[in-house]
Amino acid sequence: MIFLSAGKRHFVYLSLAGLLSLSVLTECDKVKLVGPSRCSGRVEVYHSDIWGTVCDDQWSTANAEVVCRELDCGTVLEAKKGAFFGEGKEEIWLDDVQCTGHESSLLKCEHRPFGQNNCGHGEDAGVVCSEHVRVVNGSNRCNGRLEVYHEGHWKRICSSDWGKAEADVVCQEINCGTAVTPTDDLHFGEARDTVGIKTSCFGNESSISQCKLQEFKESCVDATIFCANSKPIRLMNGTNRCNGRVELFHDGQWGTVCDDRWGMQEAAVVCREMNCGNALTVKYNAFFGRGRDQVWLDDVECSGHEKSLADCPHRGLGEHDCSHSEDAGVVCSASVRLYNGTNRCSGRVEVSQGGQWGKICNNNWGHQESERLCKELGCGPPKNSHESFHFGGTRLKGYRTICARNVSSFSDCTFQEITGTCEGVSLSCTDIPPIRLVNGTDRCSGRVEVMHNGQWGTVCDDEWDLRDAEVVCRVIDCGTAQTAKTSAFFGPGQGDIWLDDVGCLGNETSLMHCRHPTPGENNCGHEEDAGVVCSANIRLINGTSQCSGRVEFSHSDHWSTAFNFNWGMNEATVVCREMNCGDPVKFTGSYGQSGAQRGYKVSCSGRESSLSQCRLTEYVRTSNDRMEEAAVECSGNVRLSGGHSRCAGRVEYYDKGQWGTVCGESWDINDAAVVCRQLDCGMSHKITTITEYSSDTAQTWTDLIECNGLESTLTQCPRSLFTGTCNTTSVAGVVCTGSLEVRLVNSRDQCSGRVEVRHGDVWQTVCDTDWTLSKAQVVCDQLECGTALNASGAAHFGQGSGSVVEASESCFGNTTFLQQCSANGFQSSSCGHDHDAGVQCAAQIRLASGLSQCSGRVEVFYKSQWGTVCDDEWDLIDADVICRQLGCGHAVSAPTSAHFGRGSGPIWLDDVECTGQESALSHCHHNGFGENNCGHGEDAGVICLGTLEKPQITFSPTRDVKWGDRVEITCTVVSEHLGGTFILRKMGGNFQMEKYSSHEAATFVFPSVEFSQKGSYYCEYQKKLPNQVIYYPQGNVAELSITVKMDIPRISLTSPHAMVIYSPDKISVNEGSSFSVTCSTHSTYSGGYFYLRKSNMTVTEAKPAFGHSIFYLAVFDFPPLKYEHQGEYSCVFGLNISSMSFCSVPSKSLQVNVIAASSSSTVTGVVIGLLLVLLVLGGGYWFWRKRGLGAGTLVQFSSRFGGAKTNDVDNRRNQAFDGSTRTTQVNENVYSHSPVEKKADTDLDNSDERVPEDLAGRVCYELEPLVPS
Repeated sequence: MIFLSAGKRHFVYLSLAGLLSLSVLTECDKVKLVGPSRCSGRVEVYHSDIWGTVCDDQWSTANAEVVCRELDCGTVLEAKKGAFFGEGKEEIWLDDVQCTGHESSLLKCEHRPFGQNNCGHGEDAGVVCSEHVRVVNGSNRCNGRLEVYHEGHWKRICSSDWGKAEADVVCQEINCGTAVTPTDDLHFGEARDTVGIKTSCFGNESSISQCKLQEFKESCVDATIFCANSKPIRLMNGTNRCNGRVELFHDGQWGTVCDDRWGMQEAAVVCREMNCGNALTVKYNAFFGRGRDQVWLDDVECSGHEKSLADCPHRGLGEHDCSHSEDAGVVCSASVRLYNGTNRCSGRVEVSQGGQWGKICNNNWGHQESERLCKELGCGPPKNSHESFHFGGTRLKGYRTICARNVSSFSDCTFQEITGTCEGVSLSCTDIPPIRLVNGTDRCSGRVEVMHNGQWGTVCDDEWDLRDAEVVCRVIDCGTAQTAKTSAFFGPGQGDIWLDDVGCLGNETSLMHCRHPTPGENNCGHEEDAGVVCSANIRLINGTSQCSGRVEFSHSDHWSTAFNFNWGMNEATVVCREMNCGDPVKFTGSYGQSGAQRGYKVSCSGRESSLSQCRLTEYVRTSNDRMEEAAVECSGNVRLSGGHSRCAGRVEYYDKGQWGTVCGESWDINDAAVVCRQLDCGMSHKITTITEYSSDTAQTWTDLIECNGLESTLTQCPRSLFTGTCNTTSVAGVVCTGSLEVRLVNSRDQCSGRVEVRHGDVWQTVCDTDWTLSKAQVVCDQLECGTALNASGAAHFGQGSGSVVEASESCFGNTTFLQQCSANGFQSSSCGHDHDAGVQCAAQIRLASGLSQCSGRVEVFYKSQWGTVCDDEWDLIDADVICRQLGCGHAVSAPTSAHFGRGSGPIWLDDVECTGQESALSHCHHNGFGENNCGHGEDAGVICLGTLEKPQITFSPTRDVKWGDRVEITCTVVSEHLGGTFILRKMGGNFQMEKYSSHEAATFVFPSVEFSQKGSYYCEYQKKLPNQVIYYPQGNVAELSITVKMDIPRISLTSPHAMVIYSPDKISVNEGSSFSVTCSTHSTYSGGYFYLRKSNMTVTEAKPAFGHSIFYLAVFDFPPLKYEHQGEYSCVFGLNISSMSFCSVPSKSLQVNVIAASSSSTVTGVVIGLLLVLLVLGGGYWFWRKRGLGAGTLVQFSSRFGGAKTNDVDNRRNQAFDGSTRTTQVNENVYSHSPVEKKADTDLDNSDERVPEDLAGRVCYELEPLVPS
């Protein structure tokens, strides 16, 4: 037995209490609202110790209802999108949230894995809940039993004293119009709490909380409410009130609903809202006749759990692209329903009698009745009778059913009310999915067929891709989609083609919820029937792609969990092979947990073709078991090998359990674009079809891959057999933009835009400070985009994000430097993104097969390859841009139809439309490089007037000037057409100056140049003729550099009695002494300030410089010295010019040593020594005066005792000339002057008066020039 001391026991108790508190913190408060009140605001959830937002994709009233209930708020009023309550920060934790409306927490709704989203904070979701009232157990949010929030708790409202005034207040508060009296006696259950609230309202209150509220502790009947609902619905032109054309009331009038995306989930909401039982079928194409007036709703997408059709996501009231020929309709079961089930084909059996629902008693209910009802509701046969189903009890009236054998509908049976109690019937029918796969190799592959109007039909393969296949595989419970097949791969079907142009996001729960035209509308034949191949026996859940996620496999007709027990590379290898996903990358990962209690331990050798062939051991988790579920991440079935990064190299494809290269015979830019997209490597930069990246695989796949460039994976691209043999030297390869060191973004093509450079996997923008045309040219060269036309700044192509780097010469001097910096890192910049640099490159062009360089077929050099231009939309304006770009004057003609012969290679441009002002053909509007629908029989040509000289640009005095200088820029042209307009332009802005000149030149003047005027300039020249304007080619670009040049300041000491140069390297000063330091410099700029820095750190405030002309100084007075003043000092001179600060380099250093004060005997000895020195040097004093040696730097010493000051001048002067000894010992003790000393002082004073006025300047120039040489 172990005994703990009292102190240790106390520690244990505290530790346990802390752990308990921690568990509470981690379980509670996971959702909050950030907004104006406790029940309205931006939705945020807590995950990984960080609050993050929720994306508004698929955000609905059902989602908002869960939030309102979780936060103990009232009835949901609105589900807000588009960051209505402001943009959040940090993470976006949830996306694609899909609640049924009954969950206890938003986190229990279906959603993407935490942190996975395709949103920005501009899409943050919000909710508005009622703070004071909630409606419970209603058929929609506008009817039900009432509860009020009173004194911190929800309490029932009693029906005593409840009237029209109170009901109107509540209906208005929850945005449901006005209160009405229902024709039926509705029952919404009873509250459990005994305490009720009596209310009394005048009717003009905006909230029930403003009415008089009084607690009522006696038993009372719950108050109910039935509001008109601001958007009620009705069914028109049917055979009864429960079938017909769907219409919605809004803004005072009824309108219809368009049948785009209309399906069973929308019908289920309509039937529930109409209190009409279960949805049986949906109707399209105005089956119940055309409506009139408005079409209120379009693209309605319900989850099936909403309480009102208006609560479902849709385009917006009145927003549509439909006519009344597309009016939607429904058929509801009307008098019978399955209620409270797990799907549409299960639930408690209820019938409508006299306008009220009642339950069916199981007294004489048998298998025959079950079969009849399942069939009537469009479901399969009832499930096994030995299975027990219970879908809840109810206090509704009970009925006994009597059906004749020949009745066709359950409503034709006879119902007898049973007095007393009875057990209701719970029924579960087989749910027939409205989709199936036909003619495949197993149940999870085949031709896709959908059920519509009671008939099976096929799906056309137009726009059919893996996202559509993913929805199909999910609906039929067949794991993950592996391929999307086209061209009737599984054989042509028969009958109707129900769907065409299907466009799914991949997360839909039904193919009918994907974008598609009205069922039956298509332009296809059965030779275009779509198919899918799903992973029949294995699937990966919650992954970031089809090749990653939590592992589940099919075993004994059920999906089972694989547990992470000795799960390793062998098991992951089998999974990746079975999924046709290449090699395993990781065999761990966080993809959530299913919570399944039962599952299997898996053990594989790694050679199996399927996980089902491995050894499986059943395992049951206990409540204390922390066994996690197995996960895997595979490489995918495409990779690039042999390149310098994962985004460049030869293409290798994984199929039939092995990697192989792809034949390059038909490899094109469209195929390459799909590979780059699949690998998340950006866009295709260029393709290769030679063995540039070598090859180490024996297998070469020879199938012809024929992508259109829009597919998301290479698997989706159509294939056909390659006839003949593939040349072994022809191997498909690609360089994606993700492998490049630099890219241009936020523009219409890859050759213009904001400059971003890559270091590792991080992209960074470039600061426009020091951004020049030569550096922009390096970017254009690296991207093989031709000539740099301008180097823009000021975020011309929009502001980027992330970090910013300097445009240093060491990184942007040439392409090699750029590659090295991409590998090693760039120098960070303090620029903001409002200074992001950009560039416009112009693809090189030429005119081929003409009589001169100024006529011929137009060819463009792009991505290391010459190609032609299609003649669609080709005209003289387009040709004029080419002539000007080539310096060939104006266009005379724009021939089409391969006038100069057919070209070869790619057709780079199509549908070119120039305005005539562009500086390069590639800057005109076009479809994008390589995007065309032409052949070389449509190659465009140009015939130009002739060669015109570019105007030249010169600067006076030079290109490198100082701020404030006068600058003259002269444009000169050699031309026979004198008498025209010169235009001076600046790159990256709107600056321009124009001047007409009758001569060959024009001069533009900047009287006092500013920093804003630095940059790249070029000249243009135009000559106006009677019928046209001749535009000369753009001149070459030249840089104007503006700088501030500053001299190195000087540091010196100051003396009060003599103007002497005293600028030692070191000085020793007694503790308690005071002295001054002078900083001086020569500057052509007026004003400025000095800093005195100690050991490279500023130790004083900035002092204004004083002086005139070109000499400025400032004096820094030291207090009585202490030892902390000891150190190295230097001067720095600063200027503020045009809101910019400039600082000089520091002066030389002055070492100040602080020493202790001397004793009296020592002082006496030092004084006598000084007197002897003065006598010895006295003779030299006269000679010094004759030479006229003054000083521009002063030294000043004072005794801390306030006594007389010694001058000790000769010693200091001698040291000023002595370059070998620059250290001075200073003693400043108080003592009396002898007669000799007084005389010397007098002579010294007199001699100072006879010093010439320019002595200081002469000394400065003789000893140390004012202007550094």
